[in-house]
Amino acid sequence: MTQTVKELHQKRVKIWEESMKNHAKYLDANTGIFLKKYTEKRLCPVCKSNNEIEIFHKEGGRYVKCQECTMVYINPVFKDSAIKEYYEGNHTEQSEVVESDTDDFYINIYNGGLDSISNKVSSVKNILDIGCSSGTFLEQAKARNINTYGIELNQAEYKLVEAKGHKVYNDLLENINFNVKFDSITMWDVFEHIKDGEFYLNLMKTHLTEEGVIFLQIPSSDSLAAKILREDCNMFDGLEHVNLYGVETIKMLAKKCGLEVLSLKTVISEIGVMNNYLDYEDPYLGSTTNKEFIPNLIDEQQIHETLQGYKLQVILGKKL
Repeated sequence: MTQTVKELHQKRVKIWEESMKNHAKYLDANTGIFLKKYTEKRLCPVCKSNNEIEIFHKEGGRYVKCQECTMVYINPVFKDSAIKEYYEGNHTEQSEVVESDTDDFYINIYNGGLDSISNKVSSVKNILDIGCSSGTFLEQAKARNINTYGIELNQAEYKLVEAKGHKVYNDLLENINFNVKFDSITMWDVFEHIKDGEFYLNLMKTHLTEEGVIFLQIPSSDSLAAKILREDCNMFDGLEHVNLYGVETIKMLAKKCGLEVLSLKTVISEIGVMNNYLDYEDPYLGSTTNKEFIPNLIDEQQIHETLQGYKLQVILGKKL
């Protein structure tokens, strides 16, 4: 039976709570802001401008919007050493929710992504999933007779993926030497965690076959739900989601890296969440069962036709 909005998000409450526990040790107890020894200021990660406006503070982080290119990002951001320490010791609640998914929500999303990749690449033999968590996506790829490789910094999840028989690395991409090129490199809800997206796109490009593609699923700053809920939206977590791309900013970044946008669409409407919020209830735990349309405003099809869904799925290829 299909889950209601409340049932789906009740499973995710623990993910949020565990993330906030992990945040706590980095916060100044008096101000609620991250301690300065862990953070550093930066320019816009897309256009390198310093022309920003503050949007809001949340869970220790400060969200800003670039006035030049519209990019939304956290500034100041965690230093590399601090964020590496954070992820290595982070919780495994996300992987546990995915592993226990009885409604096939994640399985359907992952297989949809694999279908999209197959539509752009004539033969997918080798795939690399960066930030592979417990390996659920890799299991779907393996079922299609694809050779599976993963990267996972979390020690517990790395061991889970290794035990499933995938070739997995517990290190940063820039430190790994592969003996193969990949027909696809995927990042499922990971690219928004990376401070320097330009560096990583260029790095991933070097590991692709000539026909190979990069697949990204990322939360979208153009999401109608994010714009309505603002700081009440779980997209804004204060620490991990450092870069929130929209349609134009991900296109701009791809162009800077010599990549072509082969496909761009949105998934997950979050209509149920918005209906709860508009009914003055908790957006994630309210009582609505309506996930199809916002009365007198918009329906799920229109949200995705106008690229206002909660997450962007982007396929990037080399410019030949």
